[in-house]
Amino acid sequence: MEVTGSAIRRIDAESSLPVQVLKREDIERTGATSTVDLLRRLPAVQGSTGESASVGGSTYGFSGVSIHNVGETRTLVLLNGHRLALFGGQTLTGFAAGMDLNALPVSAIERVEILTDGASALYGADAIAGVVNFITKRDTTAGEVNIGFSRPDGGAHEKRASITKGFGSLADDGYNVVFTLARDERTALRSTDRDFASSGKVLFSNGGKNYRFQQYSASTIPGNVSNDAGNLINPYLIANGQCAPQSFRVTDGADDFCGFDFVSTLEIYPVRDRESAFVSGTKQLGNHQLFADVLWSRTKQTSRIAPVPGGISIPAGSALAQKYLEPLGITEDSTAFYRLYDLGARASKDEVNFYDIALGSKGTISKWDYEATYTRSQSRAKSNISGYPGALALAKLRASGLLDPFVLPGQQTAEATQAIQGVNYNGYWDGGKSQLDTVQVRGSTQLWDLPGGPMGLAVGANFNKEKFTNQPSLFAQGRLADPVAGVLCDENDPALACDQRFGDAAAKVPYSASRKSWGLFSEVSLPVAKQLELTAAVRYDHFSDFGRATTAKAAFRWNPTPQVLVRGSVGSGFHAPTVPQVKASPESYGVTSGKYNCANSPELAQQAAAQGAECRPGSQQYDVVAGGNPNLKPEKSRQATLGIVVEPIRQLSVGVDYWFVGIRDSFGQLAEQTVFANPNQYAGAWTSQVDVGTGKRYLAFNQGNLNLGKEYYSGIDFNIQHRAKTPVGDLNTSATATYMLRQKQQLEPNGTYYSPIGVNSDDLGTVSFRWQGRIQSTLKAGAWDHTLGMNFKTGYKDQTTTVEVLDAAGNVTGTEDIRLRVKRYYTFDWQSAWTFRKDMTLTLGLLNIFDRDPPFTLSTSGTNKGQQFGYDDRYYDPRGRTLYGNFTYRF
Repeated sequence: MEVTGSAIRRIDAESSLPVQVLKREDIERTGATSTVDLLRRLPAVQGSTGESASVGGSTYGFSGVSIHNVGETRTLVLLNGHRLALFGGQTLTGFAAGMDLNALPVSAIERVEILTDGASALYGADAIAGVVNFITKRDTTAGEVNIGFSRPDGGAHEKRASITKGFGSLADDGYNVVFTLARDERTALRSTDRDFASSGKVLFSNGGKNYRFQQYSASTIPGNVSNDAGNLINPYLIANGQCAPQSFRVTDGADDFCGFDFVSTLEIYPVRDRESAFVSGTKQLGNHQLFADVLWSRTKQTSRIAPVPGGISIPAGSALAQKYLEPLGITEDSTAFYRLYDLGARASKDEVNFYDIALGSKGTISKWDYEATYTRSQSRAKSNISGYPGALALAKLRASGLLDPFVLPGQQTAEATQAIQGVNYNGYWDGGKSQLDTVQVRGSTQLWDLPGGPMGLAVGANFNKEKFTNQPSLFAQGRLADPVAGVLCDENDPALACDQRFGDAAAKVPYSASRKSWGLFSEVSLPVAKQLELTAAVRYDHFSDFGRATTAKAAFRWNPTPQVLVRGSVGSGFHAPTVPQVKASPESYGVTSGKYNCANSPELAQQAAAQGAECRPGSQQYDVVAGGNPNLKPEKSRQATLGIVVEPIRQLSVGVDYWFVGIRDSFGQLAEQTVFANPNQYAGAWTSQVDVGTGKRYLAFNQGNLNLGKEYYSGIDFNIQHRAKTPVGDLNTSATATYMLRQKQQLEPNGTYYSPIGVNSDDLGTVSFRWQGRIQSTLKAGAWDHTLGMNFKTGYKDQTTTVEVLDAAGNVTGTEDIRLRVKRYYTFDWQSAWTFRKDMTLTLGLLNIFDRDPPFTLSTSGTNKGQQFGYDDRYYDPRGRTLYGNFTYRF
C-alpha cells in the first residue's frame, strides 16, 4: 500500500507522518458538493482563497487550499500522486500560484489524503505546508448516476449531475476503464438578499455606545467635485439638502459630499457553471500495468459589481462648469468623481480550462516495485469584461456636451444614453496560461532484514518544465485609440491617443517565461526494532534560474505498546519564486482596498510632492503598481512534527500531533495599511500614475515583490475517533480540530514580528483562528444513515476602525477608533441518507440548520478580501441555511 508522504510501499498504512484520509463515504457525509467546499470544511485548512474573492477582485474564480494558513503557494496539490500545473490566472505577486480546486470534480474522487507535514523528498522541496493528494476511482466495473440540488434562501441555487462507469476487471479481463462526467450550475446571490451584507451604512452598539460606519465610494451619481480648495463637495446635495438614492452624506473635515453605497449593488456569491470529464484506463501485462489518465474541466464564473467609477475633468468655463460649479464658487478646473450608472454593472465573465494527461507504467522488475510517469498539465484562464468604457472615450463624450455627470440615473438625454452604450467595451480583457511537463521515475525495494523487519529503500528522479504566459488584450495593454472599434493608437498622432480603462490606469505588459528543473531523491526505512522504525530521506533539486538545493527529512515511528504510537519528524524545504514573481514587468495592479485622505496625513502629502504628483481629493482609493523582482531569493524552511496516537480500547482512537514550520526570506508585499500609516518610513514604496481621463498625475502605491523576512507557525492537530454499537445501530463519532499556538511574520528583514492569531491584523490583513474544528456523528440504522455535524471557529479582534459616535437622537457627536470583538461562530449540519433499494439512495440534508448569520465585522480591507461588507467573506459563508438533496442510482 502507498501512503501520501512516503515512496516506500508497505502493508501497514500507519506512517511516521500525520496523514488525514477522507474516504468516499466521509466526503458524502460532509454535504460538500465540490472539492472547494470539502477542503474548506477541514479544520487544518486556513487562509485559502474562495470563490467570493472574485467580487471586486481579479481572481478568475480561483479557489485554493492552504494548510495551517502557511499559504496556498506552499501547499502542494496532487492528483494520483503527480503534480499539476499552477493556475493560469496567477498574478505577478504570486497570488493564485497554486492549484485551482475547481478543476477537480468531486464525483471522480475515491479518497483524499492530507499530509499536514512538508514532504520534501518524494514530491518536491516546495511542499512546505504539506500535501493534498486526490485519489481517483479505478479498477471498478460499478456504475453510478448522481443528481442533486442545493437551495439556500434567495440565491446561490445549485443543480448538479454526474455519471461514473467502469468497464473490465484487471484480475479477470486484464484491463479496466473508468470514466466520469460531471456538470453543475449555480445562480448568483445578491447582497440585498442578506440583511447582514445589504448596505455599506451600518448602525450598531458597542460597550453601551451607539455608532455609525459608512463604507462607500467617493465616485457617485450625481457626481462629487473638488472645489478650488481641493475639498470634495456634491452639487446635488447642496441643491436638494440630501444625497441621491443609493448614496449617503459623508463629512470628513472640510469635505462634505455623497458616498455611493456600492455594497448594495454587489452579487456577493457569483454565478458559476462547471463541467468536467475524467477517464482512467489500465492494462495488465504480466507484472506490469500500463495506465493513462485524462482529466478535462472548464469553469465559467460571472461576477458583477457596481457600475464603473472614475474621474471626469470639468474645465473652467465649460458649459458644465457654468451650470453647476460657478454658482458654487468653483472657478478653477475641477474633477467630477462620477459613477457611470447608466452603463450598467461591471461584469467579469471568467473562464478557466484545465487538462491533465498522465501516461505511465508501474509494476515489478526483479525485486523492485517501480512507477514511471509522464504528465502534461495546463491551466488557461481568460476574462471577458463589460460595463467598462475607455477613459479618453468618456472624456470625449463629456467634451461633446452629451454626458452630464450631475444628473440622476436615467436622466441622460436619449442621445447621451445611446452614446454611453456606444463606448461600452464588451470583450476579452486579460488572461494567462500555465503549463507543466513532468517525467518521474521511482522505485522501491526491500533490502536485508533488520531486527524489526526488512529494510526499505526508495529512489527516484524527476524532470520538470514549467512555462507561464501572460496574455492581456490590446485594451488592457493601453494600445487602442478606440477600444470598442479596436483601432490601434499612435503615440505620435494626437487624434489616435492611447486609451485606457476608465477608473484605473491599466496598461498591462504581456510576457512569457519558463524554467526547467530536475531532482533526485532517496528514502530509506530502518525497522531497527519491532517497536521502532526510523526513516530518512534526502533530495537534490537543480533549477535553471535558481541554482540548486539539498533538503532532507528524518522521521521515527515508535510503538512502545500495541495501543500507543509515538511519531515525529524534522525536515527542511526550499521554495523558488514563481516565474511571474521574478520576470513580470512593472504594471498597474488595481487599487488599494482602503481609502486614504491626505488632509489627515501630512506625510502622505509630502510623499506625493516628492513624486511630483498630487493627492486624490478627499478619502479615496489609490492606484497600485507592482512587478517582478529578479533579485528575489528563494524561501527556505525548517519543519518538525511530534505526535502520539492512543487506542486504549478498540472502539476509541485519540491522536495529537504538534507541528512547526519556520521560513526565512519569505515572499510578499508590504501591507498597504502599514505603508499608508507610515508614509515616510517606506519612502521607496511610492510612485505616481497619470489618470488618462483627467490628465492629472496622482500618488500611487508601489507594492512590488520583496523578501520580507521570517515567518513562524506552530500548532496542534487533534483527531478523535469513536465507534459504538447501540440498540438502534452503529454510531461512529469523529472530532478533528486545530489549535494555533504561534504565527508571527516580519514585513521587512530584521523587522518587527506581527501575529494574526485571534486578531484581524492591521499590518498583515488576515486572521488565523485560535481554534477551528468539526465534530461529526453518524448513526447507521438499517437502510438509514443519519449524520449530525458541528463546525466551529473561535472569535477574534477586528481591525481598528474609525467610526462616528451617535447620541440618543442619532446625531453624530464625533469620531472614535474602536476594535470590535468578532464573535465565535458555530453551525450545525444534518444529513439523512435512505438506501430504499440496493441500487438507489436518496439523501436530504440541511447545512447551517439554525440559519446563523456570519458575525458582524467592520473590516474593509485585507489579503484577498472581496468588496463584501458587514461580514468577512474570506472566513464565512453568506448562503445561510441550505437545503440539499441527492439521488444516487448504482448499476
